[in-house]
Amino acid sequence: MKTTPGFTVLIALVSPFLTDALHSDVITVNPDGTADYETIQEAVDVASDGDEIQIQPGVYTGGGDQVVDTLGKSIVLRGMPDGTAAPLIDGEGVRRGIICRSGEGPGTVIEELVFQDCYPAWYDWNDNGEPDFWEYFGGAMWCRDGSAPTIRLCVFGNNRAEYGGAIYCGDENGVASNPTIVDCFFAFNESAPASGGVGGALYNNASSPVITGSAFASNKAYSGGAILNWAGSDPEILDCRFTDNSARNGGAVYNDSSQPRHIGCRFEGNSASADGGAVFNADPGSSVNVPVFESCDFIANSAGSEGGAVNNFSVDPEITMCLFTDNTAPDGSALHSWNGSVPKLFGTYICGNGIPQVSGPFEDLGKNRISQSCQVFCPGDLDGDGNVDGADLTQLLGDWGVSGTKADLDENGTVDGEDLLILLGNWNACP
Repeated sequence: MKTTPGFTVLIALVSPFLTDALHSDVITVNPDGTADYETIQEAVDVASDGDEIQIQPGVYTGGGDQVVDTLGKSIVLRGMPDGTAAPLIDGEGVRRGIICRSGEGPGTVIEELVFQDCYPAWYDWNDNGEPDFWEYFGGAMWCRDGSAPTIRLCVFGNNRAEYGGAIYCGDENGVASNPTIVDCFFAFNESAPASGGVGGALYNNASSPVITGSAFASNKAYSGGAILNWAGSDPEILDCRFTDNSARNGGAVYNDSSQPRHIGCRFEGNSASADGGAVFNADPGSSVNVPVFESCDFIANSAGSEGGAVNNFSVDPEITMCLFTDNTAPDGSALHSWNGSVPKLFGTYICGNGIPQVSGPFEDLGKNRISQSCQVFCPGDLDGDGNVDGADLTQLLGDWGVSGTKADLDENGTVDGEDLLILLGNWNACP
């Protein structure tokens, strides 16, 4: 076959990728000896980039500092639950589950595995040859040295560490490690809640993971019962649920000198023995880091001192279209801000919290409602009969183009098409 020089060059460029695709293998693991290998590490050792390791139900442990080292390989570790049992990585209380420390990227996928009873071995962070209390990182997983694996559909339960009971992201060199965490469940993980541990489930040190659709329940720490973001960690926390987590400060989340974005999250029943029942925000060094909360609900959180839902210290978070209700604290049951904190509030509803609901200043950017009693709010119910129907539509059309009426649902100064869309979007949808 006659080829052109351009075709030859093209083949040379794509052939490595074709080779990888053609040689991708499926490697099976089962501790009962019926698969290719009995341990996950044996499979990882022989795997090549692009391979998939299928892990059958069973208990997997090891004899070293961790059960698995992914060795920087772009491979898939896929659990194969059978409906009655799932692959379980058990640290036996003496070792970590998985370490990623060789620049793993998103192509390193950890999926449908259960991590239980993992506790890390000592790591000499400050290189002084002495085991210090705090030198135990990432009970179930440590992502360090710039690693950024994909962690999906995993369960992390009853894991412990002084820093990051389930997962630690970061290292002593300040290199960001930014995994993607999707649809995972973190429950009953701990970071020394009585003696200074941080990040009961997840600790981010100068790292910014993306965390989507995950749930954090009953995790504990001294600071940041579920998550602690530290030293310029700017994670995206999207559509996550935080329930019954606890700490001294920041029952669910503690943000220090970091700019996380919490979007579509629900904080319910979290507690702090001191401040910030759900969230503690702080930036004592510069006040330039701005945590963001958008479309989040804060319900029935509590603090022993200040900020039943959120406590702010020397930082100005942005709080947009959020709900605060049934939160309690001696001071600022919904929101407490001090030491120069002036949070920015827009479109936020604060009602039915303990008195005082808000303690300290805030900047009102508009469309906020603060009331002691909560009223059922149904956009489009213009006649107040508890439903959006033809009568409300007739009233809106009668006010078309008019300003200063109840039918101006988006409060832009006139009744127009945007208001009509809001009304139709709530048609027969009110409680």
